[in-house]
Amino acid sequence: MRKSLTYKILAAVLAAGSLSLYAAAPAAADDYTVNKDGEIISSGTVTNVYGNGHNFTINGGTINGDVYGVGNVNYDKDASGGNVTINGNAKVTGNVYGGYSDSKIDITNNYVTINNSTISNNVYGGYSNDNNSGGGNTNGNHVIINNSSATNVYGGYSLGGNKNGNADGNYVTINNSTINGQVCGGYSYNANANGNHVTIINSTITDNIYGGFNGYVNNTEMKGNTVTIKGNTDITDARIYGGYCYYVYPGVQRGDNTLILDGWSGTAKGIYYFENIEFKNTTFTNGTVLNSQGQSNLDGLKNIKITNFAGGQNFNKGETLTLIKNTNNTTINEQNFNTTAGVAVDVGGVIKQDGNNVIMTINSTSLNSQTNLAAQTRAASAAFVNQGTDLISDSLDTISRDDNYGVKTFAAVHGNRSKYDVGDDIKINGWSTIVGVGNADKFDNGSELSWGVFYENGSGNYRTYNSFNNEFFRGDGSMVYNGGGIAARYENKNGVYTEGSLRAGMLKNELDNAMRDVNGSYGYETESAYYGAHIGVGKIISLSDSSDLDIYGKFFHTYTEGDSVTIADDKFDFDSITSDRLRVGARITSNKENKFSTYYGLAYEYEFNGDADMTAQGLRADTQSLQGSSVMAEVGFNYQPTLNSPWSFDLNMRGYTGERQGGSFNVQATYTF
Repeated sequence: MRKSLTYKILAAVLAAGSLSLYAAAPAAADDYTVNKDGEIISSGTVTNVYGNGHNFTINGGTINGDVYGVGNVNYDKDASGGNVTINGNAKVTGNVYGGYSDSKIDITNNYVTINNSTISNNVYGGYSNDNNSGGGNTNGNHVIINNSSATNVYGGYSLGGNKNGNADGNYVTINNSTINGQVCGGYSYNANANGNHVTIINSTITDNIYGGFNGYVNNTEMKGNTVTIKGNTDITDARIYGGYCYYVYPGVQRGDNTLILDGWSGTAKGIYYFENIEFKNTTFTNGTVLNSQGQSNLDGLKNIKITNFAGGQNFNKGETLTLIKNTNNTTINEQNFNTTAGVAVDVGGVIKQDGNNVIMTINSTSLNSQTNLAAQTRAASAAFVNQGTDLISDSLDTISRDDNYGVKTFAAVHGNRSKYDVGDDIKINGWSTIVGVGNADKFDNGSELSWGVFYENGSGNYRTYNSFNNEFFRGDGSMVYNGGGIAARYENKNGVYTEGSLRAGMLKNELDNAMRDVNGSYGYETESAYYGAHIGVGKIISLSDSSDLDIYGKFFHTYTEGDSVTIADDKFDFDSITSDRLRVGARITSNKENKFSTYYGLAYEYEFNGDADMTAQGLRADTQSLQGSSVMAEVGFNYQPTLNSPWSFDLNMRGYTGERQGGSFNVQATYTF
């Protein structure tokens, strides 16, 4: 009999849908009290939920009443540190409180986060109301609402009595949501409301927006509040207040309240009591940023600041933009501005009154100096590809050096640390490799022909240093090239030789934290095809049975195609780069008859072109060029175990000064079948 009754009760509870997936919720029409931190209520229907000071999450279901993070009716204990999260299309028919008390106690540092849910009534970060003695302080509370709806939203709310508490330092963020009522950072009916912050992003607000709301008595403050409107927010039916006072007494003090319009343009019923208005990520959409339809009060307005313009725009001297339309004859002092657009363009102009409007006029545009880095790294990456041509020429030397003939395989590794004098010097640490197969023949007339086909690869990294708004920062870059080609060398019996090569491949350059604007940092990536060729002539002069002198001249040509990238919506167009280098030098080889032979060399090199040109958002940047002279000194060792050994090994070390500075080493192995 008892088992049967138990089953019937359990079936009734299940039918009522009152069991949570994670925590047992009470049956419909009952209250639910959270018993531990992290508890999750994921389904069911209850009346009120009491957090009892614990952090908890509601993941769905229906609350036919109120939700309290900490505190409740007749609560006279500490009501701070509550943390409520509501997710999963939950429905709350009453209010949501991070912290609540109807006694005069402080309600501080409570958090309410609502995602993808419906709140039929109000949301409070902190709520305090004692009709007899006044509410307590409601400071430092946070409300975050994403993809949801509610009626009124308050960060901190203090009400009641003759002298209630302050509502300071509260934060409200509304994102992709609809609020069918007011939004207020800090609401204190007769005390201070300072330092509150309201941010509205891509949302609809149907009633007024307050940074700080202050009610009723003398000697109260509304200072340092901010209201930020971003994106596609609809505030057509809203009036926006920095510091609002229900009754204006002489002792009420306002100051440093700021309206920030961030990438937003549109219409509001009116704007009131802001000492500062800041325009961020501004565009020229429809020729007007803020259209104030109703009566506005900007008598206290002291500063209008254009923080930046959105990237991707072209500016012309003399163009105008209406920043605020309809100020009801408020007088704005004329002021100059200098700011940036995206990462690429510096813009200067003037802000002034024009009847009932505030307008700005552009007087100048120029390229921001940080963009030079893009051209500098572009030149450096082209120089890195050029180093691959040196490795091809070295491989021809190596496969021609021994007295083995026939099919040969060869492989070489080249490591280098180089600095190129392009604007700010850029240091590259890199590795290049070449592997190939070829042949060496000796003809009856004493001449020799060596040739090979090869695959080449190079990878390097570098650091950059840049600045924006007097802030210095470091970037990290990498470059990779992959390609292939063919090379050949012919030497007659008199030691005169001619050599050449053809190559092609792809170059990729990637840089993180390259540039900045007021919104953050940006990197970019370019990818370009490259083509190269070289030709050389020289003569090997015998000095003795064991030594000889190689005098040579070599010409290297490399062409790197252009590319385009977008950084912070600004378009960067990189021109192609043509490099033409001439190298003349000499090398002495000694101990030729030994297993180990050594060689020493000195060369002079001149780069005739190497110009990296670029435009950023249509403005031409300073040319960054590799043009100039360099001097190279080298020492090398060649090892062949025996005269008949198919193996040959070569080690080469070089130092550079001039346009190119640094050092490198090559290790190469050759095997003859």
